[in-house]
Amino acid sequence: MIELLQEYWRPFLYSDGSQITGLAMTLWLLSAALIIGFVLSIPLSIARVSSRRWIRWPVQFYTYVFRGTPLYIQLLICYTGIYSIAAVRAQPLLNEFFRDAMNCTVLAFALNTCAYTTEIFAGAIRSMAHGDIEAAKAYGLSGWKLYA
Repeated sequence: MIELLQEYWRPFLYSDGSQITGLAMTLWLLSAALIIGFVLSIPLSIARVSSRRWIRWPVQFYTYVFRGTPLYIQLLICYTGIYSIAAVRAQPLLNEFFRDAMNCTVLAFALNTCAYTTEIFAGAIRSMAHGDIEAAKAYGLSGWKLYA
């Protein structure tokens, strides 16, 4: 029984040198998606709580779409849908990017992570007490310094 389990888990944990293991690939995808999603979500969360509708609505639509559709559908659209557009295939840089499945996977995971993280950060910004914001303004903070 133990030998059967070792044989089953061997491709996920060990590599023969010619390819990346399943565990290493999963951790790499996780790290890339979290880092890209986190970096993109900070300015989007500030835009999400903006009082200007023309700034807030595109971000609200983006988070609504990406949080409301399954990740598998997003992967399919990213890999097969976008690459089927002639304008994408005509551009050499976009053609190379969307032809690689790994690039499409990282892009879809990062956009999905960004949508969820944007809503989390926007909720945290909205939950700030009004007195805290007034105190920060009294200290002379304004604009981007309020969020830092």
